[in-house]
Amino acid sequence: MKPASRPAPVPVTFRFENIGPVRKAELDLGGLTVIAGRNNTGKTYLVYTLYGFLMMWDQLPVVVASDADDPLVDQILAQVMEQGEATVAVEPDALDNLRPRVMRALTRSFSTEALAGVFNSPTDAFEGASLAVDPGSAFPGQGRVVAVRTRAGETFSAEYDGKNIRVSGSAPGKRQNRTLDVLGIIRRLYLRFLFPELSWIPFLLSAERFGISLFYRELDFTKNQLVDLLQKMGNRKKQDRSLPFFLIDESLSRYALPIKHNIDYTRSIFDLGRRKSEVHGESLFNDVRSLMSGYYRASSDNIEFRSVGRGARRFAIPLHLASSSARGLSDLYFFLRHVARKDHLLIIDEPEGHLDTANQIRLARLLARMVRAGLRVLLTTHSDYLVKEINNLVMLNSAFPDKAQVAGRLGYGEGDSIAPETIRAYVAENDGLTRCTIDKFGIDMPIFDETIDGINRVANELASRVAEDQAG
Repeated sequence: MKPASRPAPVPVTFRFENIGPVRKAELDLGGLTVIAGRNNTGKTYLVYTLYGFLMMWDQLPVVVASDADDPLVDQILAQVMEQGEATVAVEPDALDNLRPRVMRALTRSFSTEALAGVFNSPTDAFEGASLAVDPGSAFPGQGRVVAVRTRAGETFSAEYDGKNIRVSGSAPGKRQNRTLDVLGIIRRLYLRFLFPELSWIPFLLSAERFGISLFYRELDFTKNQLVDLLQKMGNRKKQDRSLPFFLIDESLSRYALPIKHNIDYTRSIFDLGRRKSEVHGESLFNDVRSLMSGYYRASSDNIEFRSVGRGARRFAIPLHLASSSARGLSDLYFFLRHVARKDHLLIIDEPEGHLDTANQIRLARLLARMVRAGLRVLLTTHSDYLVKEINNLVMLNSAFPDKAQVAGRLGYGEGDSIAPETIRAYVAENDGLTRCTIDKFGIDMPIFDETIDGINRVANELASRVAEDQAG
């Protein structure tokens, strides 16, 4: 008898409450997700919260068995610790019923124990704040293999054939010093198995990237000085809180988690070497080169911006001497060339920062290319030009007479398009998010049009008054 078909999985929905200026907001992600809005409407709060959750959800300190009434993970753990592998029978409906309960336990743990830490703020600053995640009830992971590596280099994997969960890997034996490590790895593997929709790896380029590219050398200098100071001070640092150690420590601990990770990434650029990203063959980094009329080189102790001009017009300068636009795109260049993976969710805070209007339009085309290459992209923006160019790319996704000729005449190449169903768009307003309608003409985002219409009305009235005065 043919098994009954399973319903298609629904998009994961993230619900935010009382986070910064956001009272209530609901968000799900597309291949390209755009959040626009005025200043201080909560855009950064939302993306930092999302980043923090996706970074740590499968490692949260939650006791799944007691908190979510889940004996399944205990059965897997017991068999793995005894035999090095496990086979546990479970029906699909049981997994469907289990997922919401486990997710509630995870998000409760994140909201109460970890959220304030994402922002490096006191716990009471986020009192009453919460993130809820609705992955939908239907388990979408049948036939999919999930794997996790231990620090010792072992690999544990899990798969489900519709009747049994099978976990295999290197047997841990009975060495007690390995027990906690294996327990943590199996719980992490189990959560990844249960929620395959959350397999994205977040990678965030913060709005502070412009400053990070200027001061990463100074940050490294401060870090090295701190290490030297600690070595010299020994136990004295525990006795005298007036010593410089505490001032340095306090100043370095003020960054939110995404900014710390952005700093760490910029520091790591020197170590990327000849490593190639999973989308290296798409040459997306060359789009950044075209935007900037230059490219970037990382040596053992310096990052340079190099022009593509010839002769006397050609130059190479340290990144901190380059234009703000060149500094702002350096992290994206190295990400696309050396780091990007197809399971990345790239979060960019105001990608248009310091770009002229023509380059904002070209950046929109690069974002669409990134989505077509298999990356997920989430951005916050104030750019009307960027959104309107995305709309042009949506319209180029439609079929119409003489499309190739029209596209070429308008300056577009083959493949310059994006499907509307891959896009989600929101406006941050009224203490939350308003979802935008998206159709074959693109994103309906009136926030920009209202502002432009308003200033045009003012200009037209003032111009008519000036004309009347001259005529009189």
